[in-house]
Amino acid sequence: MVKTKLKIHKWPDKILKKKSAKIKRPDQDTEDILNQMYILMKVSDGIGLAANQVGLAMQLVVIEAGGEIYKLINPKITKREGFITFREGCLSFPGIELEVKRSRKVFVEALDQKGQFVSLKPEGVLAVVFQHEIDHINGVTFIDRVSFWRRLKIASKLKKIKKEG
Repeated sequence: MVKTKLKIHKWPDKILKKKSAKIKRPDQDTEDILNQMYILMKVSDGIGLAANQVGLAMQLVVIEAGGEIYKLINPKITKREGFITFREGCLSFPGIELEVKRSRKVFVEALDQKGQFVSLKPEGVLAVVFQHEIDHINGVTFIDRVSFWRRLKIASKLKKIKKEG
């Protein structure tokens, strides 16, 4: 597989809490970044990756789940339905998995890697992945979605990630 210069930024890197900027005019550079993100996600054994996880405050996400690959620009959730609880992990929080309550179905609008409008309706696990990655570009991590007490239970793991970072 091709190498990439990008690297995963780990908690508590400040960029993970920063709301990312919208892409005004997608171009070849945007597509190249999405392709590099996809490569990094694959070699890191992930199923989703947001641009701020690689140090870029841009509204870009890549997802591969259910046999589909999504390379999205400026994705936003326009509607939510139902609830699902799913055990999530994150490349920026290695070794941590948490049960997170999310919407069972989401309606997403975005541009694809060529700058064309797309409308998606992921459900179940795929909806969870979309919400996780769209949260990232809005400066929200999955640990922000759990109670204080659950975060307290993982404090030693967070300390370890910070120390190794």
